[in-house]
Amino acid sequence: MKSLAEKFSSFKKYIWVAIFVGMLAYASYQYLFGKIIYSAAECQTEFELAKDTVTVEEDREGSIIYGHAVYLSKGEYNIVIDGSNKSEENTYDFFSANYDKVYGQGVFEPGKKIKITLDEPIKDFEVRVFYQGEGKASVSRVAITKVNAFVDYLKVFVGIAVATAIAFALYIWREKKAAKVICKILEAIAVVGFIIFQYLFIEALYNGNTLFDAEVFSFLAKERAGYYVLANLVGLALLNIIVLMAVKLYSIYIPLGVLLTGVFSLVGYNYYEMRGEAFTFSQLQMAGEAAKVVGGYNIVIPRLFWISLVVSILLALLLWKKSVTSNLYIRLGILGVSMLSFGLYLNNLDDFIIKKEGETVVLNLQEYYTSNGYFVGTMKALPRDIQAPDGYSEEYVQGFVADNGIGATAFDGEKPDIIYVQCESLYDMSKIYDCKWNADPLNYLHELDEDFYVGDLVSPQAGGGTLNVEYEMLTGYRHSNTGGFPLNNQISAGETSLVSIMNDMGYETVGLHTNTGEFYDRRTAYSNLGFDRMIFSEELGETPEEYITGQWANDLYAYVSLINDYNSRDTSKPYFAHVVTTQNHGAYSYSFHGGVEIDMNTDIPENKELKNYLNLEAASMEELRALLEYFSAVDNHVIIVFWGDHCPALRYFGVNPTTTEEIIQEYQTPILVWNNYGAEFEFGADVPAYRFTPMFLQQLGMATDSYMNYVATADVPTMVSGNICIDPETDEMIELTDEQKQVLSSMWMLQYDRMYGDKYSLK
Repeated sequence: MKSLAEKFSSFKKYIWVAIFVGMLAYASYQYLFGKIIYSAAECQTEFELAKDTVTVEEDREGSIIYGHAVYLSKGEYNIVIDGSNKSEENTYDFFSANYDKVYGQGVFEPGKKIKITLDEPIKDFEVRVFYQGEGKASVSRVAITKVNAFVDYLKVFVGIAVATAIAFALYIWREKKAAKVICKILEAIAVVGFIIFQYLFIEALYNGNTLFDAEVFSFLAKERAGYYVLANLVGLALLNIIVLMAVKLYSIYIPLGVLLTGVFSLVGYNYYEMRGEAFTFSQLQMAGEAAKVVGGYNIVIPRLFWISLVVSILLALLLWKKSVTSNLYIRLGILGVSMLSFGLYLNNLDDFIIKKEGETVVLNLQEYYTSNGYFVGTMKALPRDIQAPDGYSEEYVQGFVADNGIGATAFDGEKPDIIYVQCESLYDMSKIYDCKWNADPLNYLHELDEDFYVGDLVSPQAGGGTLNVEYEMLTGYRHSNTGGFPLNNQISAGETSLVSIMNDMGYETVGLHTNTGEFYDRRTAYSNLGFDRMIFSEELGETPEEYITGQWANDLYAYVSLINDYNSRDTSKPYFAHVVTTQNHGAYSYSFHGGVEIDMNTDIPENKELKNYLNLEAASMEELRALLEYFSAVDNHVIIVFWGDHCPALRYFGVNPTTTEEIIQEYQTPILVWNNYGAEFEFGADVPAYRFTPMFLQQLGMATDSYMNYVATADVPTMVSGNICIDPETDEMIELTDEQKQVLSSMWMLQYDRMYGDKYSLK
């Protein structure tokens, strides 16, 4: 009679085969019958949701949009929009914002099957339902089904049959000791299959597919270059072998692989949805800070992740204590070779990319990730190795300073009080949308244009990365020279910056932020820059409720804190403060009421988040008005530089900039230079964040530092997103001249000398 252990061992064989066949059946079902389904909770609307249904009452007009970034390959599709409709004037259409093209339209008839044929693949397919106010309308879901040919059915069923036969053969051969080699081969095939599964798993989750359907396969097979598929698979295979050899047991390797690839892919997808940026290794160091701000966002975890994780755990139980090899030396040898190979892979992948596509300028990193895969995309975003520029030496640097007449000088002129205000996520939405709301939220800023400098700051960031904007404004260095977050991990104590220049001229210097000093590790960063005093929420105490707007401390709280500090300053010294606000930080899904309404007679989708954001900006303008009114009345001469650090994540409002023109606009934020004593300043239509402070100091006569002198006076090009050069007067993309390339090279030489080198330019 068989023991309980023997019975369980025999039982495991059949369970293994059942799970294997079940997974294949599920995959085939998704391929043959799978639907891309969007519930009402995933649409853009300002109406409240009830049981995943959006209901539009009478006398309202607008649109409901489903999708935004759905990939559909060429072929036939059936589309069903479920809900109810009481007016023939309520219509639908199928639209691609990228191609600005409608692929089908008609009267909204809930439940009707609509057939469309696509002659081209679409990356951002949208289903839009328009209601005209003539009667109630509701939408509960949208289902898109691929129409497959008979040959598609045949391929899948043959695949299931072959895979099932292999699975049964595995257990037959395992009973024979002479078949050990065959079993190892089959195990290797299983590992290869798992790696391919991981590849599809990453693509499905990272690019937002809620179901593991045919479109993932279709995109990879038809739209991605084969050599990029291979490049990504090689990287993933090497990582899998390293993990497998490190953990030794299949029962650990399988769920660990699913968990790690799944979590990283979901982080990438949700990060893009929240911030409009591709998630790269540079953001890993900010993981703690990111966790503090995600509470207001909707985190999407598709059921594919949970299904895959549960199945992987079941497989782990069935493979309990199954070792990849019992020979320790073989395992360690393979582990060493794999790690060495992975290092060589990373070292040569960039050269491989350049060989295939040349020195391509990547305008949109997320689009590049989507088109070419995660490993290939990551190589475009890894932090640079900081190496000395060619020709760097004491003789060259000191000769350059002398030849250009940019040596350090003394300053004994007037020293007005100077206040820098970095306003969180302040952006002119009319750059992306036509101005189609009932009031201009930035009206006060535009009024100031008559008497003061108001222009566009070319920010190094879009959607997030506040610290990098501070870095450029406070140092004059280009963030793209180093990547990552240099202000809090590459600036050393005593670094030469605007703060150190102010200190040298006798200013009392203050850094103020209404968030914590640990957020982005600003306390360390500000200390290294040399601020005399730092004021964070730890010093301010708990924010009073009347100073909370939305879910953050409002701008007024920052200004009241600034004024309190200003009134207690050392009046024997001039005053410099750098203030960072938090009010307009996302997400924007909470209830916030204001006077700015979206004009529903336009093609702007109803969007509660957009409405909230516009009203937050309007509140920022009133709070700015209060700040300027206060400093208008003080006796001291005061200059206030006020700017937006970056645009919000535009994708959050249904906008996905893809053209060069849109990307350029995405990186332009408002900037104001105000003063209370009639001084005049001019910086042109566009001023890069890395050039503003040098030009500002030069116009004040305070450009006493060699680097600031050079950047203020040289023909410094206006660079957007690190690699796009534009004409600042026309905003059009232009080629860098040889002279401008040399200027950028010289700027980097001086920056390297001060940050990483021997500081020859400061001697």
